[in-house]
Amino acid sequence: EELTTALRDYVGRETPLYFAGRLTEHYKNISQSTGGGAEIYLKREDLSHCGSHKINNALAQAMIARRLGCSRVVAATGAGQHGVATAAACAKLSLECTVFMGSTDIEKQSSNVLSMKLLGAQVKSVEGTFKDASSEAIRNWVGNLKTTYYLSGTVVGPHPSPLMVREFQSVIGKETRRQANQLWGGKPDVLVACIGTGSNALGLFHEFVGDEDVRLVGVEAAGLGLDSGKHSATLAVGDVGVYHGSMSYLLQDDQGQILKPHSVGVGLEYPGVGPEISFLKETGRAEFYTATDQEAIQACMLLSRLEGIIPALEASHALAFLDKLVPTLRDGTKVVVNCSGRGDKDLDTLIQRGMPSSLC
Repeated sequence: EELTTALRDYVGRETPLYFAGRLTEHYKNISQSTGGGAEIYLKREDLSHCGSHKINNALAQAMIARRLGCSRVVAATGAGQHGVATAAACAKLSLECTVFMGSTDIEKQSSNVLSMKLLGAQVKSVEGTFKDASSEAIRNWVGNLKTTYYLSGTVVGPHPSPLMVREFQSVIGKETRRQANQLWGGKPDVLVACIGTGSNALGLFHEFVGDEDVRLVGVEAAGLGLDSGKHSATLAVGDVGVYHGSMSYLLQDDQGQILKPHSVGVGLEYPGVGPEISFLKETGRAEFYTATDQEAIQACMLLSRLEGIIPALEASHALAFLDKLVPTLRDGTKVVVNCSGRGDKDLDTLIQRGMPSSLC
């Protein structure tokens, strides 16, 4: 009851299932020759408190930390969205908060760093990216087990972290089922989400895993291209291995050493995926594809111009795949894309990487 109330009054749930009318019309116009006439809906997690889906899990786990008698929370963050959500939850619940963040990510996501500090968190820089910050956060937690709680924001890591994060994010899919039934009296036909480690994807997918008539589509970060070596496409080119306490698909070399991931969406820069995402791949229940940096940037700009919604560059990878998906769908297909975060944090990157100079 405490969590349900907080999700409603503090987080702002439920989030809308928004019909993207102009985006739908855009794809109908370019798909006329193939007959594609899908209806596109956005699950608006970007409207959640702190600007992403991360607060769903952060708030729930912070409540667990308090009930366990822990006075301190440690977390790791990549794009900063989980860091901000954790800092907010800790402020609300009067918990000390330390967030570890890669030095390169701190440079790219300065607005989120400032937000975390404003919310009272201590932000510790770690040389490298999110994977390095995660290692340091786990080390810090293990050295302070009596007072400290490790608040994972991803569906990777040691049990029960992947299960807890998936469970707390599953509110996304549960709402989507209910809202779809209210809007058109049925289920979505296709669910689309970006894949970093998989928290937003599992949040949307989990409710529908047993519905075989609902397609589950995950989109990884192809970065500069799968042949470039600069990507985060773990499921596309990775191998099974063990990292941060779980067995899953990883980006690794022939000796099993972890390779450095890359994506314009900093939150997708992790060399692995959650074990449940790997299970969905191996069983064939979900489909996985990729989108490049440039495709994600273009998708971000398209949604901004057509719908007045600036999505995070992570979520923009899912939106980018619509270019390939929609022309293959029959008229009236209901497609739900998880807009997992807002793009305020990415404006500097967009200016540097993709926005025409006339708009700067």
